[in-house]
Amino acid sequence: MFENIFNSITDTVSDGVNRLFDKEIRIGVTGLSRGGKTAFITSLVNTVLNFGSEGMSDRLSRFTAYEKSGIYYGGMVQNHDLSVPVFPYYECCDALFQKNPCWPKPTDNISEIRLEIRYKDDRFYVPGEHRNIYIDIWDYPGEWLMDLMLLNMDYEEFSARMRQQVGKLTSVISSTAPLLEFGKILRPDEPLNQKNLKEAVDAYVQWLRECKQHGFALIVPGRFVLPGNLDGAPIIEFIPWLWERPEPQRESRNSLYGIMKSRYEAYRSQIVEKFYNDSFSKLDRQIILIDCFKALKGGRETFDNINDTFEVLLNNFNYGSNNILTRLFSPNIDKVIFAATKADQITIDEQKNLLSLLKSMVTSASRKVRGDGINCQYMVLSSIAASKCKMVNYNGENIQVLCTDYEDDKPYYPGEIPPNWSQESMEAYQQYFKFRELKPPRIDSGELIPNMNMDILLQYILGDKL
Repeated sequence: MFENIFNSITDTVSDGVNRLFDKEIRIGVTGLSRGGKTAFITSLVNTVLNFGSEGMSDRLSRFTAYEKSGIYYGGMVQNHDLSVPVFPYYECCDALFQKNPCWPKPTDNISEIRLEIRYKDDRFYVPGEHRNIYIDIWDYPGEWLMDLMLLNMDYEEFSARMRQQVGKLTSVISSTAPLLEFGKILRPDEPLNQKNLKEAVDAYVQWLRECKQHGFALIVPGRFVLPGNLDGAPIIEFIPWLWERPEPQRESRNSLYGIMKSRYEAYRSQIVEKFYNDSFSKLDRQIILIDCFKALKGGRETFDNINDTFEVLLNNFNYGSNNILTRLFSPNIDKVIFAATKADQITIDEQKNLLSLLKSMVTSASRKVRGDGINCQYMVLSSIAASKCKMVNYNGENIQVLCTDYEDDKPYYPGEIPPNWSQESMEAYQQYFKFRELKPPRIDSGELIPNMNMDILLQYILGDKL
């Protein structure tokens, strides 16, 4: 017993020393469902594992700290929390490196991966000193992310928010009308009727899933569509009250309304708060992945929904400068980068428009981050580049086109990206842009996963720590 206590204290002190001297960075990779988190983490880990390989300095030319700090090794080490599954990096690589490659499976549970970077410190007072730095990355389903908004909402506020959301989407989501019909069946002040509640929960889950299919991001509670080990548990058998609220004096703890309220509070405290404390409360830096193409394909409701979503989401992260005390006791996020993913879907000359579109999408959300005095940047990114851009002569004019590793895929020009959001530009995109679901690139085992702008991201996230 005493040995276990000693080991626990030793680990805690070691973690504190690492954080105090900037030897440990906890990076949050944030993104909505199908935003590309799994592909991003796979590519990032693959890049780090290739640190020290021949030619990496040239391939990471904009990661200037790579050569300057003398990085010579990158590898995986044991996770902090042994009860959390390790991010399935090798399974993702197996999917990509096979003869007929396929995309890695999206995340369906929480996982962690811890990386070590070794470099040679050539500062004048420690010339030639070998040092290391650790990077902790947490992965989790995007469906669970939006639950963070519930941290500051009681049941009535949650119900009001979803009542408003349902009202906005009545004409878009076909399952809205059947869901609202349960207002005639559910009796808030009467004892629980398990059958009626189960049917109402099923209807609400169906509504959430249809919202997800349309590209909407505000899918809460997230465990309703991806329950994990909570499938069938009473803690997720409640719904927001979407109808006129019952009189407060008639809300008994044993009534339907009272039971749903208590289950909501249990979900918020036992599931959401634990998720936040385990995954987000101690982040140092944050990478926010955004699929702009999904927003454009979905239309005005989807675009507005995603913009509102990030504004709500960022209210639940800690932002502020990391000084010597806050790093040890109360870490804050001191750098945030918004990245428009899947940039391999467009030609290089359209990247400036994609970057402009990204900024217009997250204007209000990023304003909060900048208002907290945080270093906030924007970029376009392709974690796993499935296309290459080349010049061809078309009717006497040189234009950029995309091509892939597959012989049956002819080079094509996808179209233009609107630099700013408007109803007209969205309609033009839907009419003229040729969006293709690209197949993964062909990669030989052991090769570096092709990407776009990963070196820029590494310089921003790690450059000042080496």
